[in-house]
Amino acid sequence: MTHAPLAVNFTTAKHTVTAADSVEVGIQLSNGIIGYGTGTPNEVVTGDTMETLQSVVETVITPTLIGQDISNWNQLVQTVRASIAFNGPAKAAVELAMYDERAKTLGISVESFLGSGQSSVETDFTVGIMPIEQMIATATEKKQQGFTSLKIKVGSHNIDQDVAMVAKIQAAVGQEVSLRLDANQGWNVKQTLQAVEQLMAAHCQIDFIEQQVKASDINGMVELTRQSLIPIMADESVHSAEDALKMIQAHACDYINIKLMKCGGLSEAEKINTICEAAGVKCMVGCMIESEISIAAAVAFVATHKNVQFADLDSIYMLKNHDSLKQLLLDKNVISFK
Repeated sequence: MTHAPLAVNFTTAKHTVTAADSVEVGIQLSNGIIGYGTGTPNEVVTGDTMETLQSVVETVITPTLIGQDISNWNQLVQTVRASIAFNGPAKAAVELAMYDERAKTLGISVESFLGSGQSSVETDFTVGIMPIEQMIATATEKKQQGFTSLKIKVGSHNIDQDVAMVAKIQAAVGQEVSLRLDANQGWNVKQTLQAVEQLMAAHCQIDFIEQQVKASDINGMVELTRQSLIPIMADESVHSAEDALKMIQAHACDYINIKLMKCGGLSEAEKINTICEAAGVKCMVGCMIESEISIAAAVAFVATHKNVQFADLDSIYMLKNHDSLKQLLLDKNVISFK
């Protein structure tokens, strides 16, 4: 297990995170090649803890892989996915190690294994819920550091307060910085439509509003997608390709947020993106508060999939020692950051 404290506690409408905690998995082939992956739990999204994640990896998934041939790739991926229901972070940790191992076997990077991609990926930075003065200071600092998009966590205040907060942040960073709002299921339909009206009147530059209502409230998502003048993104409502298909068939979102920890790794992310692309629905690849290993895999996925329009892969910038972790990614030649 790894524990990396955050520079500042990260608060959403659902919980507060103080560190990037992850379970690291290493898989070794008989020829000595080792692949690495990590899984990060999120009790309010995936229902996992560090302890349950590690237990599932050790006692459920690992026994199904011992003695298997990595050249039987599709079967191995299916074995991991079928080993247990749910438990996305545990599956992701093992699967990312398998992808790393497979790429090393071929003498290429994970990015090359996924397909040729762009040379850099630009992420937003997420501003967690804090006193408004601190949120404005953080947003201004991140603009000065070069971020051109900021995701703002909302949903813990009433709508008027949330909108006023967003408007103040927009004024502080200017119209050239776009904002993305994430309510983490903290609003309802009426509140969201009220917020949309007020945000439009305040001339805020909003790329989308993410998961305003409860994950199970598909009808609410449908209503918002139909009425809102600001695009609606589904996050907690989509954990699998089946979820994505249901949302698209119901016209319940404009965009879908793919997270490797939610869906259980790169193979399911591929399926979700393929369904979305076929339906003309753009995606974002987001993250939990994750380690550099899983962030590197997510960055490689963004770089190799044109349908992914947005990246929210900022957790390494939240760590106390984020500069050294960012350098680790660059040293691995996985992908460059912009």
